[in-house]
Amino acid sequence: MRPLKALEFRLGALQAASFASHGMYLPFFPLWLQSKNLSPTLIGFVVAIPIIVRILATAPLLSLADRSFGARRLLLASHLGQLIGFPLFLLSDSSAVIIALVALVAVAQSCIIPGNDLVSTNAVQRHPGLNYGRIRGAGSVAFFITNIVGGYLVGAFGADVVIVALTLIPILGITATLIVVPHEEPETTIQNDEPETDKASARLSRVLWLVLIAGALTQGSHGALNAFASIYWRSIGFSDEVIGYFWAAGVVAEILVFIVLGRAVGRGSGVGLILLGSAAAVIRFTIMSLQPGAEVMLVLQAMHALSFAATHIGTMAALTALAPMQARGRAQGIYGSLAALTTAVSTMVSGMIYSEVGAGVFAAMAPLGAIGFVLMLVVVRLKKDQPQSAGSGG
Repeated sequence: MRPLKALEFRLGALQAASFASHGMYLPFFPLWLQSKNLSPTLIGFVVAIPIIVRILATAPLLSLADRSFGARRLLLASHLGQLIGFPLFLLSDSSAVIIALVALVAVAQSCIIPGNDLVSTNAVQRHPGLNYGRIRGAGSVAFFITNIVGGYLVGAFGADVVIVALTLIPILGITATLIVVPHEEPETTIQNDEPETDKASARLSRVLWLVLIAGALTQGSHGALNAFASIYWRSIGFSDEVIGYFWAAGVVAEILVFIVLGRAVGRGSGVGLILLGSAAAVIRFTIMSLQPGAEVMLVLQAMHALSFAATHIGTMAALTALAPMQARGRAQGIYGSLAALTTAVSTMVSGMIYSEVGAGVFAAMAPLGAIGFVLMLVVVRLKKDQPQSAGSGG
């Protein structure tokens, strides 16, 4: 195997190991909570805890990757935190203890996916022949496969198998991190006694801030989809099998776009992709609110390839092109926190809206994509007026 292909495979394995954990946690951890006789209200609160933790913890934790701590130690510590934390769930039936453990494990979880993206985009920047889309697409494939396998495991062995799997999967993450992530100091570390010009070079530019906000808003527009799409589809008569096809269409389309457009990371600013993704979010959720039939709904789900995947690729391309090397981890962490914040707010608000207007909740998400689109038009104008300073931190 050629060296670049081998590196791409290893980076894909790093992504896959982490997304396998999320593929088990997101759909099945609430089932384990239910098996512990937690009320629906309490389950909703517990499920929201990791989102709150990501808002608060992602940016400061990812900043450690810019310092002597480095991305390798950060990822190893995060996987180790899960390896230690998840078995403790099997020892407790107390709601208070479960809540505390969820919060602690969420700290470990919060920086794994953005940390992997930081490692992957850094590798793409050093080795332009790498395809970020194939690397990140491996994570989506692992997530999809784990969803399916997890369902069979829970059906065969009961809810406790979720905790067992979540305990074992981080071993894969630790192994992949040890193999893939280089043991090296950050290329540039800003010390307190360095000149002010060096510190200024680590500031995030106005263009990058606008890009991160636009990307986060567009991702946040998926809040109602994630929370209420299945409930809404079932309420208008779609069978569980058809609902499964809807979700599968989104994942497959997402993977294909990662593969096709992934080379944009490391080869451009990503602005066009975020424009495309934010526009797609507006169109997708506006039409979805009109209660279309199954064929149109399937097409709208396939548009996940644009509203989510194109936006993500564009944002990663922007971080690679515009963030100073001394602040790459901080920039990645800020984006993770912003995306978590917008998703949390849109998800909570969608609960209130859905109870009043039903399918209209999806149209209520469209303005987030529209704001993202407008912000990206501002970015286009700023880059045209000041092309020399887009990534300079000015």
